[in-house]
Amino acid sequence: MLQLFDHPLSPYALKVRILLYEKGLEFEKKEIRRHDQRDELLRLNPRGEVPALRDGDVVIYDSRVIAEYVEDRWPTPPMLPPDPAGRARARAIELVADTQVDACAVGVALFGFFRPALKETHPEALARTTELLRKHHENLDRELAGREHFAGPFSRADIAVLPHVAMPAAIGFGVPPECTRLTAWLERVQSRPSAQRAMQDAFAAFAESQEEKDPFFAHDRLHWRNDRIEYLLRVGLGPWLLDELRADRAFFSPVP
Repeated sequence: MLQLFDHPLSPYALKVRILLYEKGLEFEKKEIRRHDQRDELLRLNPRGEVPALRDGDVVIYDSRVIAEYVEDRWPTPPMLPPDPAGRARARAIELVADTQVDACAVGVALFGFFRPALKETHPEALARTTELLRKHHENLDRELAGREHFAGPFSRADIAVLPHVAMPAAIGFGVPPECTRLTAWLERVQSRPSAQRAMQDAFAAFAESQEEKDPFFAHDRLHWRNDRIEYLLRVGLGPWLLDELRADRAFFSPVP
């Protein structure tokens, strides 16, 4: 049986869960909840990041690579459009969601969940963050002009965007009212059984993870990487990140 190694706070893990449910695949959920599970995760992914998927002797990590593997291995029902242009569009939107939109969504979570004190100490960074998120929402709204979904039929593009729009909304950073297409899209996609089931999984796992004494994702020591670091620099939190690193309240992915 497939095994999915993930964590309820990971938008990429949520994306893969939705994909697996859309494909109708059975899998074992292997949540990484405690810090003492890090070595187990490093054996699967040398960067120590979730999600990772094990299919027999095959181990795949990075949500986009996992999605490509799943599509090749189980092509029905398809989660990419049938034509080359549509597939390219779906992959491009997935890339934007997984890099730029994710980075801004994590920034929102920094103020709204992980480091709420930053609202008082760095109000200018909060203002820049909310402005960046608004621009992403407006861009996604434009991409939906004349469309019900981002790349024709419901696809991996929609699955990739959903966590990075839904999670900020859950902590008070929702879609602006003028982005009517994006609002309607969000309602449609969240009503799909696969999305509802995956989000229920995440909420339940998160509630259980709060009882862990040595959590994998500790609020007092955050993991920063890739576009998320660029986001911090964009909004003026570069010096703050350096202070966090010096105080051992932040860390980067290990080098293999």
